[in-house]
Amino acid sequence: MYLRGIVLVTAGALLYSKRDNILHGVKRMKELFALLAGGCLFLTGAASPPIGFVRSNGAFRVDGSTIRGNGTLAEGAVVETTEARSVLEIGGVRIALLPASRARVYRGHSVLEKGSGVASGAAAYVIEAGIVRIAAAGNDSVVEVEIRATGVAVAARSGAASVRNAAGLLLASLRPGEALVFKPQAGAAQAVQLSGKLEQKSNFLTDSTTNITVELQGTNLAKYAGQTVAISGSTIPGATAAPGASQVVEVESIQVLSPGAAPRSGLSNRTLGVVVGGVAVGGTVAGLGVAGAFNGAPPPASAR
Repeated sequence: MYLRGIVLVTAGALLYSKRDNILHGVKRMKELFALLAGGCLFLTGAASPPIGFVRSNGAFRVDGSTIRGNGTLAEGAVVETTEARSVLEIGGVRIALLPASRARVYRGHSVLEKGSGVASGAAAYVIEAGIVRIAAAGNDSVVEVEIRATGVAVAARSGAASVRNAAGLLLASLRPGEALVFKPQAGAAQAVQLSGKLEQKSNFLTDSTTNITVELQGTNLAKYAGQTVAISGSTIPGATAAPGASQVVEVESIQVLSPGAAPRSGLSNRTLGVVVGGVAVGGTVAGLGVAGAFNGAPPPASAR
């Protein structure tokens, strides 16, 4: 009987010891799987494919590292040029980043932080520059953007382009060959100052500088129908404009422009008098591309 008890106790101890070993082994296996999973995630992140590449005949910097020749671009990479321009290719989009310029690039958009750049093949690609967001109307459009002390200059060298503010409000529709400069306007963010012909039936007005069409609301507008007028007012937040107009404007003041008089919005590049969505817009801008990096043709396939 005594011997049987010893056997039972010994067997129980062995079972408990075996169970502990199994539980310890399971715990170790869980830890190993966790480490493997973490390592796989790390490797997956590290192995993310580049979004594009950059090339230049001179030196440039990517995320602070100096490179000559060419290099790849990761999501959110910062590219900075020195004395030579660099050509960035992201999918089907080509951006010629001019000398002394800096941009942060992403798969779906780029942020121009300094200097100027020329984009082509960018119908679905947005260029952010200060207070504006620029989008080409088609892949055949070539758009030049330059950050200046006086604002952000945008030129549609070929094809058309739209310019919006950060909230998505349309500021201008650039036709081929047109250029405008955009600058923050002190005061209400909804402020509007435009001029153009007031259509007779729709109360639509198409501004002579920005080419945007707005729907006007206000009193006694009918008596100005068919005339060229200058209006001041404000965008009505949340209002849905009739088809064909980009926004609804509540008119606070209106003035008829005499026949032959230059519309108030037909400004020189030194004057900012048109206001849309709290952004002042100047007339045709001269001087884009004076560095010789752009001559009216699309950016070259390789940096020259």
